[in-house]
Amino acid sequence: MQRFIGKTAVVTGGANGIGLGIARRLAGEGAAVWIADVDPDVATKAATFGAEGVHCDVTDPAAVDALVADVLARGERLDLLVANAGIGGGARVAELSDELFRRLMATTLDGVFHACRAAARAMERQRGGAIVAVSSVFGRDTPAGSAAYGAAKAGVIALTQALARELGPSGVRVNAVCPGHIMTDLYVAAVGRRAAATNRTPEAVFADELAAVPLGRFGTPDDIAGVVAFLASDDAAYLTGQAINIDGGLQMR
Repeated sequence: MQRFIGKTAVVTGGANGIGLGIARRLAGEGAAVWIADVDPDVATKAATFGAEGVHCDVTDPAAVDALVADVLARGERLDLLVANAGIGGGARVAELSDELFRRLMATTLDGVFHACRAAARAMERQRGGAIVAVSSVFGRDTPAGSAAYGAAKAGVIALTQALARELGPSGVRVNAVCPGHIMTDLYVAAVGRRAAATNRTPEAVFADELAAVPLGRFGTPDDIAGVVAFLASDDAAYLTGQAINIDGGLQMR
């Protein structure tokens, strides 16, 4: 499929994991893709599939605004934003430090807000576009030890719903995806933390978490990318304000 020929997309946090899978999928379907990431190798990674890589810290609203201004200056429209940038980490609430809580919020919620706000301003003016925010199943059902991460991801869903209502009259659609256990470096690190917190091995945690997935496998970035591409395309022209689980049946709601 070539659903995005002539379209311009920005993917935050697109140098690794889920974001990289999404960026590759959009580029493969014809989009001109800009990857925004703090990864020092972002430009090199983007160049391998014809994308533009830009160093951008989404916790800095001025940097995000400048990124969108640069995209618009080199083209005429911003057709798609995928607000994906986020970080992991966590602790029990009683042991959760202010520093860790704020660091998680700054990237995983504030960063999504900064990107969505910049895109919303552009898309409202041009009266069209699509935004897809990356939340998590933990934003709906948060396990012990993940309060900060879950709160940030729940905030992403709330932001998605409000934006969908605000931008709908301008023809802009806003949706979210909620990945489950997706095999990325971020997920592997999270399993390591959960194992350490419960005095188990990572292998035992992997086995328990896999057993809860009806489809019997962990997800991949490509699993997320396919749904994001659908939401971004005209195939989803009557779909907005939704948060879609992509989790192999882990949560059925």
